[in-house]
Amino acid sequence: ARVEVNEAAHSCGGIVMHDIINNRFAKKAIEKGADGLVAVAAGAGGHAGQQSPFALVREIREWFDGPLALSGSIATGESLLGARAMGADLGYTGSPFIATDEANADQGYKDMIVDSGAEDIVYSSLFTGVWGNYLKGSVEAAGMDPDNLPQADASSMNFGSDREKPKAWKTIWGSGQGIGAVKSVGPAQKIVDRMADEYFAAGKKLAAEFS
Repeated sequence: ARVEVNEAAHSCGGIVMHDIINNRFAKKAIEKGADGLVAVAAGAGGHAGQQSPFALVREIREWFDGPLALSGSIATGESLLGARAMGADLGYTGSPFIATDEANADQGYKDMIVDSGAEDIVYSSLFTGVWGNYLKGSVEAAGMDPDNLPQADASSMNFGSDREKPKAWKTIWGSGQGIGAVKSVGPAQKIVDRMADEYFAAGKKLAAEFS
């Protein structure tokens, strides 16, 4: 959390939603001026935490009633409804939108998301020094064994100047575990419409059970 970044955003009327992976970091972010939080729970793409979203959101909501988004396998309308039911205001969807016509991503990246599921995600600190989720196929394509990757720590954080390691994000592709819901590459609007339909259908089903 950087106070000067928060102040810069506030000076032009902006708000700051700060990524966090645990309750301790959440408190630090708010103390330093963030307006809201993005809880990056287990299963999120790219740099991600290991905590269950149920545990993480509950602990945050014990002291924070401001804007809270939940990230981590939010790839369906049902998961979005679940995020709101447990106390988040918003769901944060990332990986499914990589496999869209509008995304500026390598076609191979898009196709691998379509062809992959939760079992095809590997959690590693090697590529940037920070733990994150990546597509196993991209690790294999770089000539590495995704089941036997060495660890690295934050002191070795590097986003591309190390010639001995494949570049995170360019050839090692980040992805969350929710990509099993992505069946084809298409327009972003198709994902939005699908998730909206699923969200309202799931809500109506639950409402009927409680009526």
